Amino acid sequence: MADAILQVECLMKSFGGLRATNDLSMNVERGECHAIIGPNGAGKTTFIAQLQGMLRPDAGVIRLEGRDIAGEPAHRRARMGIARSFQITSLVPNFTALDHAALAVQARSGHSFRFWRAARRDARLLDPAREAIETVGLGARADTQARDLSHGEARQLELAIAIAQRPKLLLLDEPMAGMGRKDGAAMTRLLAQLKRTYSMILIEHDMQAVFSLADRISVLVAGHIIRTGAPAEIRADPEVRAAYLGH
Repeated sequence: MADAILQVECLMKSFGGLRATNDLSMNVERGECHAIIGPNGAGKTTFIAQLQGMLRPDAGVIRLEGRDIAGEPAHRRARMGIARSFQITSLVPNFTALDHAALAVQARSGHSFRFWRAARRDARLLDPAREAIETVGLGARADTQARDLSHGEARQLELAIAIAQRPKLLLLDEPMAGMGRKDGAAMTRLLAQLKRTYSMILIEHDMQAVFSLADRISVLVAGHIIRTGAPAEIRADPEVRAAYLGH
C-alpha cells in the first residue's frame, strides 16, 4: 500500500517444534493506531520482538517505509524510527525521569555514554528530553528518581523514553499492564493524544481501551492473523468472538 508505513509479508518464526509466527502478513497505515489482539500464547509479543529486531524471523519480509529491515539489528531499527514500550517496566531506580528521556535522545543520536555526567548538562539532550517528559504529563516529576514514581507514572515514563527517540512507529506492548481503572483511563487518554502524532501498533488486553483507540484491529491466533478490520467489524465477527472475545 502506498500509504503504509509498515508492511509485513509471510513472517515465520519457530522455536523448536513450536511455530510462534505462522505466515503472518499485515500492514500499518501512516497515522494509524493498529491493535493486535488474541488469546494468551497467540504470539503477540514474539511478533513485536521481530518488528523491533530483538528476534530475527526465520522467513518473511518487514518493510518500514518501503525498506526491508528484517535483517537489521534492533539499534539500527531504532535509528530508522521504531520505538517500543515493554510489558514489564524496566527503569534505572536512581535515575530521574529526565535522565531516562535524555538517555533515549542520546542513544538516538548515536553518542557515546562515556561522558554521561557532562551530558546531564547538555541542552541538546535535555531540551528534547524535557519536551518528551512534558508530552506524557510528567513535567512536574522530571527530577524525580524512577524509584519514587508510581506504577502509572513509570508507564508514562516508558512512553516518554519511546517518543524521545522521535519514532516513526511506536510498538506498544501492553502499556496498561498492572494498572488500575483510574490509571488505565488516564493512559487511554494519553494514547489518544499521541495517536494524533505517531503511527502505532498496540497490544493490549484491556478491550475497552483497544476498541476506543484502534483504527483497525488484527486478531492473532496461533501466530496467524485470522481477521483484520475496523473495531465494529471485529466486535461483530462470529469467528473472532469464538476465538477470543467470547459470547
